[in-house]
Amino acid sequence: MKQIIAPCGIDCSNCEVFIATQNDDASARKLLAEKFFSQHDKEIEPETIVCDGCPSQGRHLGFCSVCQIRVCAYGKGYATCAGCAGFPCEKGQFIWKKNSQSLEKLKELQGR
Repeated sequence: MKQIIAPCGIDCSNCEVFIATQNDDASARKLLAEKFFSQHDKEIEPETIVCDGCPSQGRHLGFCSVCQIRVCAYGKGYATCAGCAGFPCEKGQFIWKKNSQSLEKLKELQGR
């Protein structure tokens, strides 16, 4: 599967939600709903666990559809935050922590 990189640096093609959506896998979505509940104590209906990838105009998982990183990057005309002179910024600090794979991906895209 081709890499699909979200503005924050997450590789959508490795995301469990994206994979379950693309495979139309109801059992995987059910397991993800259970996982979200156990990790975040938040109940999510399995049928709402869908995503067509951040760069798409299609469906996005709840938070991702309003993600400020996504809104900012696309609003400035960037495919990813790697193109922005202000990267890394405070908007991404919740995800760009030590040993963050998404941060490393963005640095790789910047060539540093």
